[in-house]
Amino acid sequence: MAKVRQIETEVTNNSKGRKKMVNDPRKKIDTLLTHIKTGKVEPDKAWGSIHELKDEYIEILGKIYPNKNLEQSWHTFIGRKFQDVIYSIIKGYLRKLKSQDPEFKNFDVLKENEIKKNDIIFRKLAVKYGEYLLLPDTDMAIVKFADLDPWNSEIIAIISCKTSLRERIAQACYWKLKLVSSDVTKNIKVFLATADNDEDFVIKSRRRESFNGKSRDRIISEYELDGVYILRENFSEEWESNRVKRYEKLFEDLLNLFKKCA
Repeated sequence: MAKVRQIETEVTNNSKGRKKMVNDPRKKIDTLLTHIKTGKVEPDKAWGSIHELKDEYIEILGKIYPNKNLEQSWHTFIGRKFQDVIYSIIKGYLRKLKSQDPEFKNFDVLKENEIKKNDIIFRKLAVKYGEYLLLPDTDMAIVKFADLDPWNSEIIAIISCKTSLRERIAQACYWKLKLVSSDVTKNIKVFLATADNDEDFVIKSRRRESFNGKSRDRIISEYELDGVYILRENFSEEWESNRVKRYEKLFEDLLNLFKKCA
């Protein structure tokens, strides 16, 4: 993977005859994430903008490593960035919402490390195991902060980010059940954002274990989680349900949640 990190969009030879590259497309994605986070890219267009760089990434990588599995390389690269992608999209959406209506000024999204640094939010989200307090398996939380009394701050939702599931759906459902079992955390929504690389949420009859075209993981997700948002260009609206949707629907669902507690 060290070689993959050297990818750049133009390939030349240096004085020693080695391949040298400039204008790294990874840097373009980092810049794009900054633009998404700061509101320069519309939240509902963000994933499409990132995906547009895929062809460039594959084209340049193919010039350097013609025998490499380029599709898998892209998935690996984006997989490492996926949490930052979701965080940037939600951060950009909240920025836009606050600029349109000051009523939403106290809403924010926190990464896991930010949650751990905030003692109040940590305690409001943690699950108690005897004498221990443990955070659920979450990548970020959406919080409404209280100006006058921080202890009145409210955790609206937690979001797990997975490019593919691979048995991980059980983890998300476990934490949902643990949150529901406590009066302190029972109202916290549990969302999953996924690129669905393994097509677990695609409805198709030809799969090893199918129930009316639905996978086992999809059925469990629809029943246990509050929402699953799919970030893949070819996810058809026909495959959507009340809880499994294209990622653009996340913003409408969040807005409805915010209005209830604003």
